[in-house]
Amino acid sequence: MGNLKKPSVLEVDKDTQVTCIDLPGEPIRCVRTKPKLRVVLRKHRDVVFDIKLGSGASYTVESEKSHFYSERDGHLVMPHTPVQFQDGERLHLWVSRTFAGKLLLKKNGKLIAAYEPNKIDPFTCTAENPEGKPAPLIVSIQMAGGMNTATSSPRSVSQELLEDMQTMHVMEVKNQGMQTPKEILDFFASGGNETAIDTNGVVTRNWLLGQLVGAGVYGLENQKWIRELNGQRFYLKKRIRKSGEAVYDVIFTGNHKIRELLKGTRYLADNPVVLTITNGAGTANGIRHAAWNATKSTFKKLGAVGIVFSIFTDVAEWIGDYDQIDPATGKPKSSVLDLMSRVGVNLVKVGIVAALTTVAMAGLAFLFTALFAAALPVTAVVAGTIVVTILVSYGMDFADKNWGVSESIKKSIQKQAAYLREKYPKDYYSYDAFIQSDFGWGVAP
Repeated sequence: MGNLKKPSVLEVDKDTQVTCIDLPGEPIRCVRTKPKLRVVLRKHRDVVFDIKLGSGASYTVESEKSHFYSERDGHLVMPHTPVQFQDGERLHLWVSRTFAGKLLLKKNGKLIAAYEPNKIDPFTCTAENPEGKPAPLIVSIQMAGGMNTATSSPRSVSQELLEDMQTMHVMEVKNQGMQTPKEILDFFASGGNETAIDTNGVVTRNWLLGQLVGAGVYGLENQKWIRELNGQRFYLKKRIRKSGEAVYDVIFTGNHKIRELLKGTRYLADNPVVLTITNGAGTANGIRHAAWNATKSTFKKLGAVGIVFSIFTDVAEWIGDYDQIDPATGKPKSSVLDLMSRVGVNLVKVGIVAALTTVAMAGLAFLFTALFAAALPVTAVVAGTIVVTILVSYGMDFADKNWGVSESIKKSIQKQAAYLREKYPKDYYSYDAFIQSDFGWGVAP
């Protein structure tokens, strides 16, 4: 990966020592072993940030360990030195082949995302070959129809929705490289077609299967407390502390002496022990932490199963479209960018769905237990979470379909790819064609 044209080999005489730098202004570090020294500037990796949220906000990018070069400012930028740019402004950076650590994207000093260019897409050309060009990283964060979405270029995808979300990598493979039986692939490839259940085209067969997988993952992840509290209830009770502060306690019914996980009967509403069960109902701090935990768990351990299934169905549906030729253009109906924008947007939606479901369930639990003075069955929490997740998922997918979020991301990456091709035509002479429709792709988490 990373080769956009065949690299050449430097030829030097026996008395000449070659040492390389990757960025203008880099210090030359080598031990002289020959009479002559030739310093060669190797080709760098381009990193482009394209953020258009319409907020007029300022953002910064800085590195953890390595320096990089700001194409706009024309100089090297040392580690931990932020480079500022505005919403709607393109920021073009150069990073070296030996770049270590992460590029940190921040807003008002708060981390939004972190990217590791040389881990996302390791440069596999000979390190000493100066003409091999590492693949670019294009980070696009757009506002489309009110939805904040983020994705990256097709050669390098990494968007951390939250600090602990797993990074997804995209690797170039042929269709048959998925190692999936044709019958199974065909089943899921046709699973994205509109059904009689929903003429809006959201509730497809693959969508229904995705909801079943999600419900199964939720049950398996929380089976311990679901079993332990089966048939029991909880309610919220308000009390006033000596300081005058009003707080809510979560009180569980049943015999606490036979329980292993919840050995007490009364917990503060924002106690980490009960956040998963109550979704933080009764306190804003508890809801915030519960939403954060729910979003993180979606991308970890068993939660990753749902992510893998979602990516697999996205790829299968895309391959089904890719194999169909548009008679007007003679090209596949779906391009690489269609897949990348679909997967990227879906990853963002998964995190948002988890957070919104938590907030909704916390509100429902508070209304039922605090306002109506009734104990809520734990089984109702489990069933309610599954139902609310399905409803929120439908709403997010409906919004995506009608607001054209994926199409907005696709156009943004195409624009930045065209910018790179125009600026460095010798390096990116085939990149526009590449991102359109020339290759089959697979996705691996």
